[in-house]
Formats: sequence, structure tokens, C-alpha cells
Amino acid sequence: MTKNKKKKSSSKVPHSMLKTSISKAQFDTGCAIARKMIHLLGFDPALFDMFTKKQKHTLLFIETPVPIIRVKNGHNVPRQYVTYVRTSTMNFMRTHYVDEIVQMTYMELVTYGLPFLFATKINYDSGMFTAEQEKKLINAMMQKFTEINLIKEGWFTQLFASLWFDLNFYSQINFRTYGFEFTTDITRPKELLGTAMTIRCIFELTSHENESIHFTHKNIKRKAFGLCVGTTFITTFPPALINHKKLYPESKLTAEYKIYVQSHAIHRFKERVNVVDAPNRNYMINSALIVKQKIVRDAYGHPMISCPLHDVSLGYFPYTIQGDKLFILSFLPVVSSITQEGKKLHDILKLSKDELIYLGMDKLSFFITVDFDEIPILKNALIESGLWQLKQELDDGTPDGDISIDIDKVKTQFIKNFFKKTEDRMQILAEDETITEIETPEEWI
Repeated sequence: MTKNKKKKSSSKVPHSMLKTSISKAQFDTGCAIARKMIHLLGFDPALFDMFTKKQKHTLLFIETPVPIIRVKNGHNVPRQYVTYVRTSTMNFMRTHYVDEIVQMTYMELVTYGLPFLFATKINYDSGMFTAEQEKKLINAMMQKFTEINLIKEGWFTQLFASLWFDLNFYSQINFRTYGFEFTTDITRPKELLGTAMTIRCIFELTSHENESIHFTHKNIKRKAFGLCVGTTFITTFPPALINHKKLYPESKLTAEYKIYVQSHAIHRFKERVNVVDAPNRNYMINSALIVKQKIVRDAYGHPMISCPLHDVSLGYFPYTIQGDKLFILSFLPVVSSITQEGKKLHDILKLSKDELIYLGMDKLSFFITVDFDEIPILKNALIESGLWQLKQELDDGTPDGDISIDIDKVKTQFIKNFFKKTEDRMQILAEDETITEIETPEEWI
């Protein structure tokens, strides 16, 4: 009895399944982007035409996968955040240019541009190019390419900034900070196996549970949260730092302080920046304390950290320093008599802190919902104190969308009546400076 011998399965890929060429549409698109790539490196894009058609086909024998955005293993990023970041990043890559002059989008760079460069280098090393002119161009291209730091100073700068911007919408100081890491997965071309050159860009979203500590200020034990930076280069989240000389330029000290934010400051920020939604508040506070770190002086010369909106401030963060830590204590509204513009407003209107709060002037909504044309004395005071510019900036909208809040007629009439009833008292106060009281910083904090 003869045994049936099993047929050995062939490891060869059927000829019908081999991918040995690209479509005309892919070829035309690849040629256009290859010219842009050469231009991006600082050379004449017409030099691409020194290659033969066969060489072009070989160089453009590439797959064009879209980038992957996923959560890194061991990290916690809610699904809805991932969906938002993925949609926003893909849209950014399709609509923004790596270089305005070359007009190559980020999506073109990662799907055709970089694979073309790598394919050129691989085929050059394999001896495909023999003409001296071709070798000279490729050597120059590769030399230029190696000089560019793609991550820190190169072509990905704006893309990474956009991704950081999106993640800071969801990074909450009193909970969790989100970041990302960038890698590439490169597959070398193997035409005989039907495998084209592939470079897939991978963004892995990361998370970090923010540190919480207790500190004592004014004999009161308080809770604070450590600020950290969502980095693109290492897995750890480094603490946010601020240099001593930035706070005190005249000082010779060069110490750096870790930034912590008291929970009370987060509450005050939410309360007083009340026309901005939670994601934008997250971005504003992270940007102000980690990136911009704009230092201003209060009415008495003490430094504070500004929360800027373009050329104006939404308010200020007073702080205290203990050892190697800087603790943000609160968030002061611009109308506080502690601030420079608030002091000017106080000198004009003679309103106490309680009266300012009673009128709702400590909240940003005040600048949007009140019809100041109905209250000339208040409008003039805002102009003279320098606060009218904030009103104009808010009318133009936030950095990420318009604030569409209608004028509150009832509130406008209420404030108008208040100033009408107190007009005589204000006149007396304006004539007698001795009965004017100024609040201490602690009262506003």
C-alpha cells in the first residue's frame, strides 16, 4: 500500500499576485510630490527629470499608508479623546503645508515624500544609478536630509505643535496630562515578493497621572498639583519648570522651580473665566504656565504670571516660592485693585471689591454681556484704565472659536441703575482721596 505524499506548498507568491508596477494615477501623483521633495531640500525640482522613466517607476514603487494614531500600551486615554485627536490631526496634515513656498502638505510628506527619499537612498546603495550627474544629485539630497532634525527643528515642528495643542484641551492639572510619542515603521521594497517601499508614521498617545502634594501657606495646609509636559521624545513626563531670572531679571540666581497649582487656583480660574468652555480653559492655563510664562508686575511691583489672550491678559496668577517649588495660589481678575489696570479702574470708579463682585465685573462674561454704550461712565473708565482692549479681544472671539453671547439687557439695566444711584457718592469720593480704601492682595486671592 503506497502512502499518499503531501504536496509541498510553494513559498513563492503566485505571479498574478505580484505587485510589479504602479498605476498611472499613483505615478503622476508620486512624480509631482517627488519634485516638491527635491524643492523642499533646496534643489531645482526639474532635476527629477534627469531620471529615466524606469528609474522613476522604481523610486515611486511605494505604498502610501495614512499615519496611525493610537494609545500606547499601558497608558490611559479615553476613546473620545483619541477620536478627536485623530480627526483633528488628519485634517491638519491634509490642509497645512510643511513649507508655504513648496506647498507640500504634511500628508504628502509622509505618504510619498519620505518614502521617495528612502527608496532613492536604498536604490542608490544597490547600484541602480550609474550616471555621475545622478550620483551627485542624490549625494547632495542625502547630505541635506541628514542635516535636518525632523523632530525638533525640521519639517514636523508645526504638526507636533498642533498635536500638543489638541492634547492640552484634555490635560487637566488636577487629574491627568496627555502627551504623545512619534515613531516610524519602515518596510524596505522587495519587488520579487510584491512588497513596495512603505513608511508608516505612528503617533502613540500617552498619559500621566499628575502628582498631588500638600504645602503650608499663611499657616493653612493646602493641596496642589504638579504641572508636567507631554513630551514627544521620552516616555516620562518631565515637570514644568520656570527659571528664577524670568521671575526676577535683576537677580543673579539661575535656579529653576517646579510649578505646582493649588486646587483653589483652578477653581478661581474656572469661576472667573466663565465664558470659556472646559477644553479651552485647560489649554489656556497649560499654555500660560508651561509655554508662555509671561511675567508682569502688579500695582505694587510684585511679579505675577499673566494668562494672555493675544496682546491682553485675561487675569493673573499670584504665586509663592518654597524651596525648589513655585506654588500658584489663585487667579486674579483684571479688575482687581492689585493689578495695574484694576488699580487705575479703582481710582476712577472708587468701587470696592464687594461692589465689583456684586456687579459681576470679576468675570469675563461682564465684558461681553453688558451694553457699555448705555453706561458712558463705565465705558470711559474701561478705556482710561486700559481694559477696553480686553473687551475688544473678547468680542473678536477666543483663539479657537467665536464667543457668541448676546447682550444681557436686564444685566445692563441693573448696572446702569447702580451707577445712576451711586453717581453722587462717586463724585464725593473723587473729590476726597482720603476715604478711598485699597484691598490687600490676600482679599482678592
